[in-house]
Amino acid sequence: MVQGKVRRIVLLCSAGVSTNLLVRKMEAEAARLGYPCSVSFYPVNEVQEAASFADVMLLAPQAASNLPEIQVKFPNVKSAVIPKDLYATIDADKILDLAQKISGDY
Repeated sequence: MVQGKVRRIVLLCSAGVSTNLLVRKMEAEAARLGYPCSVSFYPVNEVQEAASFADVMLLAPQAASNLPEIQVKFPNVKSAVIPKDLYATIDADKILDLAQKISGDY
């Protein structure tokens, strides 16, 4: 990652209830690790707006069918689907790790 740059991570979901909790947990984990990032969430139908500033977009499992279209429309934004088991358990550590890996931060 470029020194001094804050990685912008966007979670895309269909509802947002558990995703809001995940955002808070990911922010706390990033702070604990000293990883400079911002985490936000958008409904998947607002992907255009989200992609305009995101470095990484992670889709909730229920939005997985949107991934191929997102990867074609927004090739400059890294994107992936959060594995169901990590999303179900709100495993912020491993989901943040996924974001770091796909963004090329390590």
